[in-house]
Amino acid sequence: MQKRWTGKNVDLDLLSEYIEEFFTDKGLKAKTTVSQGKRTILWVPQNVRWPANKAMTVNIVGDSNDFTIELTATEQTLRSIKLGLLMKPLGGGYFALRGLRLREALEKIEREFWVYVEDKVAHLTGSARHS
Repeated sequence: MQKRWTGKNVDLDLLSEYIEEFFTDKGLKAKTTVSQGKRTILWVPQNVRWPANKAMTVNIVGDSNDFTIELTATEQTLRSIKLGLLMKPLGGGYFALRGLRLREALEKIEREFWVYVEDKVAHLTGSARHS
């Protein structure tokens, strides 16, 4: 899911720090990288073995007055749910159930994330410095 903001003059470095803090406060591992005007926050469950190529991401793209935030999370669970349902006769129901529980947890985090981001964008409006 993604959302776009225009005309807010938000310090995107500070916003990305707040977003990383959001995930850390939820007990998740988070790391921010910045490259060519794009900020990417990778986040994964803290105490769960999680494949590196399946990290959930938040991308912040644009400038302080026109930026988009994209969250990729629940999409990561679709494969395990489908695989579990296909393999159900062979005991795959466990994987489907696990995938569904993970999806529910991620949906809850997503809802909380968007409320948090809306609040932080409102708080940070006008915070960017012009060079």
